[in-house]
Amino acid sequence: MFFIGLTGNIGTGKSTVSKYLSKQNIPVIDSDQIARDVVKPYTKCWHAIREHFGEEAINVTDGQINRNYLAQIIFNNPDERRILNKITHPEIQKQTFIKTLYYWLTFHTFVVFDIPLLFEAKIYQPLMNYIIVVKCDESEQIRRIKARNGYNDEEASSRIGSQMSLNEKCKLANFVIDNNGTIEQTLHQVEEIFHQMKRPRTFYILRLLLITLYGLTLFSLIKLSKFIYSKL
Repeated sequence: MFFIGLTGNIGTGKSTVSKYLSKQNIPVIDSDQIARDVVKPYTKCWHAIREHFGEEAINVTDGQINRNYLAQIIFNNPDERRILNKITHPEIQKQTFIKTLYYWLTFHTFVVFDIPLLFEAKIYQPLMNYIIVVKCDESEQIRRIKARNGYNDEEASSRIGSQMSLNEKCKLANFVIDNNGTIEQTLHQVEEIFHQMKRPRTFYILRLLLITLYGLTLFSLIKLSKFIYSKL
């Protein structure tokens, strides 16, 4: 199974690529979604956040984590950010492992790890066979952030400036998707990248091994079921 890292900075359009891959039946493990799931009301992480950050960290209407409140606290406070990460990261890593194991057991050739902080976290980067970075011009980033989050220019620029340089990320990538154009142009680049990843001989060797493993597993299950049936 090939591990594909998908990353980019805020407002670059990484979600567009991620959603397209999912529609193509390529498994995508979305770290942001996992991060949301592990802090759902009354989970272990939810209780830990409430205990440390107080009742203000919980929305009184629905019991969900008050993300805006937490963001204001941790954005300029590295110590509080580390505490939040210490609460959530172990559970995020656990759920990521479970999902990865599931896709391995179901014989998928590719699994995409959608991780915004792939390079910054440094945990998953060494595990990736390929890394894809989605980029666009900073002016386009600012426009998208303002439209999506309701930020002004200063707030949008501040969010961009708090992240690792997009140019540095592109230097570390195996493939770069330029998302300044139309959606069609972006998706064409995605298709071309996956076409290139399927070219190496190792891809076909792995594919053959997966098919063989699948066949042996199926054969073993059939034999086992016949044995059990004969004993009834």
